[in-house]
Amino acid sequence: MDRGAVKLRLTLCTPLLLIATRPCFAEPAMVPDLTARGGQIEAQAHFGVATAPFDVTTLHQAKGQAFALLAAARYALSEPLWLELRAPIVLGSVAQPAGSYVDASALGNPELGARYRFIAPNSGGAALALFGAAEIGLPLASHDRDLMPNRVLAIADGIEGRGHPEWFTPGVAPITASTALRWTPAAWSLEAELRLPLLVRLSDANLPSPGASTNPVGVASIARVEARYRLSQRLSLASGAQLFFDLVPAVKHVRPLSRVQDFERLSLYIHFSPSAALVVDMQTAIAGELAGSTVAGGLRATVNLQ
Repeated sequence: MDRGAVKLRLTLCTPLLLIATRPCFAEPAMVPDLTARGGQIEAQAHFGVATAPFDVTTLHQAKGQAFALLAAARYALSEPLWLELRAPIVLGSVAQPAGSYVDASALGNPELGARYRFIAPNSGGAALALFGAAEIGLPLASHDRDLMPNRVLAIADGIEGRGHPEWFTPGVAPITASTALRWTPAAWSLEAELRLPLLVRLSDANLPSPGASTNPVGVASIARVEARYRLSQRLSLASGAQLFFDLVPAVKHVRPLSRVQDFERLSLYIHFSPSAALVVDMQTAIAGELAGSTVAGGLRATVNLQ
């Protein structure tokens, strides 16, 4: 066979091979599909600015910038059952009335939970997976008489689109139930999640009285969707939206506030291998209390340990 014929066959076959193998790319490590006795570690750092609601009669907004940091670990007891641990911490600067800033740091509420996969993805065609999870948090979120830790937690809650009140609400023991659905048709991945944090009040978290009033129980719901497209073996592009619904406020509002908050995120996934991924995020709100004042970006990284 002459060289011309070989080149022609390679030219014709290469696109077909790429098309045929594209759906077979391994899922990135950000998707927690773990084999039995496998583990995953995750680190997250988001930096942003926000002007978030803060329910006291004076200075009823928490304004400033913050790093919202998260360390997480997962371990698969069996193929469908995993244990999860998360620990958030916040470093930030809080704006003062005179225009200066005060640096502050705060612990969030760490969480321990379990996740169960009710429907496992199959190997052929569009893979479908259904998850359910329950988590309980320790009431360790920082608070103080000067309210600086409280405010920096509110700023972190703002740069996350109010999507994690169970992490950033001091004085409560959070209990969170959630369910998630993932559909992966070929190069696409579509995910939807619904979370219901229940915030059981244990203390007033140093909020002033009568300037603030807490509720014995707070209830929120967070709905999130994300569409991800696999650009290549190494890169994926994702667009996501989140809606926060403040069903029962953990703290009684001192002024009229919208109970709905939107949040949008663009993400670039970088797949170093089937067991390691880095995600670059850009996120903001276009409506609600955070609109026009909140913008953030950052990194998420995961490594699977098999």
